[in-house]
Amino acid sequence: MSFFQKKDEASSGDSQGLDGISLLEKNENGLIDGDAFITAFAEVKVFYSTPFGDHKDGGSRLFLLPGKDGAAYMPVFISEQRIKEFYEKAGRLGFLVMENSFRSVLETTRKINSGNTPVKMGVVIEPGYYGVTIDANMLDAALDLAK
Repeated sequence: MSFFQKKDEASSGDSQGLDGISLLEKNENGLIDGDAFITAFAEVKVFYSTPFGDHKDGGSRLFLLPGKDGAAYMPVFISEQRIKEFYEKAGRLGFLVMENSFRSVLETTRKINSGNTPVKMGVVIEPGYYGVTIDANMLDAALDLAK
């Protein structure tokens, strides 16, 4: 099962030892297929926050990115600077920045979705830069690849 449309059917190459940016660049340029990307990206350290928080207008809201058909995406970033820029632009106040492996974020998102949640979440990597998405219904398959 492939998660992303390939821009080119080029060889996936060797993805071991690459950092998150290198993997994202390879994916962006069609040099690695979606399955190989997920497998390699699983151990990359990402930064994320809770989906619910306070806004500068005084209200609270979900800070998820909307998708098609009522879907939503939890944003994750490969640097602390990028997550801070993202939430500052979104008007979020006083947010917690957490870090963990991408695999761990996928596992946590799947657990959240298994509860009685109003919105099922997927994950988006580096929105505004790369925007690689894993839909909520793809979490199990992505976790199988991330082992």
